[in-house]
Amino acid sequence: MPTASYRPHLHSIPIQSDVPGALPISTSRRPMNRRQSMTILVLAPVLLGVSAFVTMAVKDQSYAPSPEYAPAGEPSRQDAVVYYSRSGHSEAVAREIGRLLNAPIARIVSDYSLSLTGQGKALSDASDKALPSIEVESIDLRPVQRLYLVSPTWLFRPATPLWSYVEQTDMTGKKVVLFTTGNSRFEQSEIDAFAERVEARGGKLVRHVFLRRGRIYWQKNREELLEEVRANMA
Repeated sequence: MPTASYRPHLHSIPIQSDVPGALPISTSRRPMNRRQSMTILVLAPVLLGVSAFVTMAVKDQSYAPSPEYAPAGEPSRQDAVVYYSRSGHSEAVAREIGRLLNAPIARIVSDYSLSLTGQGKALSDASDKALPSIEVESIDLRPVQRLYLVSPTWLFRPATPLWSYVEQTDMTGKKVVLFTTGNSRFEQSEIDAFAERVEARGGKLVRHVFLRRGRIYWQKNREELLEEVRANMA
């Protein structure tokens, strides 16, 4: 007759603490309750968002500016470039377009610093679809037939200073090409809304080019970005 094998029952065995009067320590682990699980699920995207926000703010402050640009000799009279750039990415794109066309170029200036405060203000204004006050370098648009507008994307739409520029500029008879840069994507509905504002000022948006710079934690280098500009201008 076969002998039944002996299998000991496993229990949670209290471990005696070396500290006099201390309670026994159990080796069993309590399962995470529903409330703790929900807290983790809620906090995870918040922490990720904060991390991304801080990462981009730090990248903004360490970004190297692009070389200065001015038209060589007699500039193109049919083309012009106007741009807004907070951290230098869109400025590099605008200057490359200017070089390719030998076109006059003007920068839009607005109050969005490269600090965390400036980053927060940019996102807040983009969410509210605000029209900030701007200053624009002098440029004669009267003979221009094709106007290139360059801007980063904030919350999937052109940055707020570019909307302000459109609202105060006579674009009668001009074809507008919009270049936007960003780490994520754009919303077509926002581009359509931008086109409507261009048309309200007398122009016509004929093309939109979105240049994806990369992702939050990975970025194209300067030459890769400019190669994409050249490919889209060919």
